[in-house]
Amino acid sequence: MQLTRSERAILAAPLLVVLSIWLLGPAILGLISTFSNYAPVEPSVEWVGLHNFQTILSDRTFGAAIRNIVVFTLIAVPLELATGFGLASAMRRPFRGRSAVRLLLLLPWMVSPIASGVMWRFLFDSETGLLGVAFRSIGLPAPPSPLSQHGLALVTVVFVETWRVAPLVAFLLLPGLTSIPRERWEDAALDGVSRLGRIRHVALPALGPLVLAVTMFLSGGALATFDSVLTTTGGGPGTETLMPALYSYDKAFTFSDWPIGAASAWLIGGAVLVAGLAYLRLSRRADP
Repeated sequence: MQLTRSERAILAAPLLVVLSIWLLGPAILGLISTFSNYAPVEPSVEWVGLHNFQTILSDRTFGAAIRNIVVFTLIAVPLELATGFGLASAMRRPFRGRSAVRLLLLLPWMVSPIASGVMWRFLFDSETGLLGVAFRSIGLPAPPSPLSQHGLALVTVVFVETWRVAPLVAFLLLPGLTSIPRERWEDAALDGVSRLGRIRHVALPALGPLVLAVTMFLSGGALATFDSVLTTTGGGPGTETLMPALYSYDKAFTFSDWPIGAASAWLIGGAVLVAGLAYLRLSRRADP
């Protein structure tokens, strides 16, 4: 039996009420506050218009954060997709212990970004890290942590995030890969199609909508990167790994500049919203 429009509205009403009270209401109030000088300790609130946003956009530090997040997203998202797809392809065929391997693959994702960042900062440390111990065991001085080196810090953060996120990508893509009939793979192999060609002509057409959804999910997560950077580099050295979310956090809680912190947070939210709208547009084009 198909529900009428009024019946669907009644069923959705409790959810809409909860979202309005606990999500949409505070979000709208937060957006309105970005056009004022509101802060928890501000004795008088005044309307400042676009001043907060103008201050952010003219801040070179925020410009560096934008540059970093663009580079981070353009490198990390394809790398996570490629690594995750490779792991999923390796598990496409059944083998003994595959279920256990799938569970183990989720462990990096199940570890919180804070804990993951602390772990990798410890492992890369020149005194306590694995490289330091290995170098000292053969009589060589311990190299400095790549997290503290210009030119290496951002690359290392990308590696840490890929280690954490790529297994989840594999977990998401694996059901789609296993649903492709085996005959398609065998026919492509008999036709002499290379492994890369089989991925292009067999896997990607079947997984197109799923890959698009995972890509948008990863892009939204990358744009909001915060926890792992906070615990690994703190945005350093200098501003080399500073991300917009960390910029917002520093402004609001480190420098007690609440209006700037709130306004920059909304810019991040706007970027994630744009990524979501792009996904909706692309998914509609992909629909037959």
